[in-house]
Amino acid sequence: MDIRALRYFAEVVNCGGFSRASAVLHVTQPAISRAVRLLEEELGVRLLIRDPKTVKPTREGEVVYRHAAQMLRQVRQLTSELTDMKSELKGELRVGLPPLVGSTFFSDVIAQFRREYPGVDLHIAEFFSSHLEQALDDGEIDIAAAMLPVDLERFVVQRFAADRLMFVVNPGHEISSCTAMRILALKTHPLVTFTKDFKLCGLIEDACRAQGFVPSTVGRSSHLDLVLAMVASGMGITVLPRSVIERTNIRQFVAVPIVKPAIRFELALVRPRQSYISQGCKAWLELAAGALGFQISDSFICQAGAGTLIPDR
Repeated sequence: MDIRALRYFAEVVNCGGFSRASAVLHVTQPAISRAVRLLEEELGVRLLIRDPKTVKPTREGEVVYRHAAQMLRQVRQLTSELTDMKSELKGELRVGLPPLVGSTFFSDVIAQFRREYPGVDLHIAEFFSSHLEQALDDGEIDIAAAMLPVDLERFVVQRFAADRLMFVVNPGHEISSCTAMRILALKTHPLVTFTKDFKLCGLIEDACRAQGFVPSTVGRSSHLDLVLAMVASGMGITVLPRSVIERTNIRQFVAVPIVKPAIRFELALVRPRQSYISQGCKAWLELAAGALGFQISDSFICQAGAGTLIPDR
């Protein structure tokens, strides 16, 4: 079976069409169509349904896509392992970072990695925490930073930070003089927050529901600057991780700890249990550990044997 044909087919499914897949793959559309047609003939099944506006996999196509994703991931791991056998550090490393986590914790790590390992093609993919697990499963990224919890049956984690949530308000706001405030403040004060793709939003909403109410959300954005602009305009108050407040220049606002209960969470680097850890990935881990002050656990860098799971104890 032609690996290239599987790659073309998988990209057509990912993009929902031949023309978009052609742009991503830098391969002509007729060449992709021909490869997919030959794959259908080899397997004896129809793989795609071609509608006027999109292309979708058939039921048989969904099965082939699932196996193709696994095979392509194995090919990438094979290439990484062979590359690592050479003396100079080269290859490709794909890191998934949620927007807030990436800008808060990893901007210096990215810059240092590019300086020290120019031979490694570093790709930073911005994924919301809610999408990271699927991206890791699909082999789109090699390692990711995420808010815990994640599925420990599928992933190994390396914790790198503990965090808590705090209110952020204008200096003139009535709770700006408080030393601490309960989440119940959102019962009477409108909330400005991020889009629902952010795992942070679920954390806030769950905390409010536990107190018997749903917050009144008056504005959402996927950009921190716009969220803070809405707070500055007086639309409402927001909730941010302490790490973001400490590492971001937002001195014109007042941060008030949330208590009774304090809303805490952990951040971790995450990788699939059955995955090859390239030398580039190990270099990334070492730089991150130095910058963020954590010690890399043996369980996180233990390699998976063929068909075995990595112990997480």
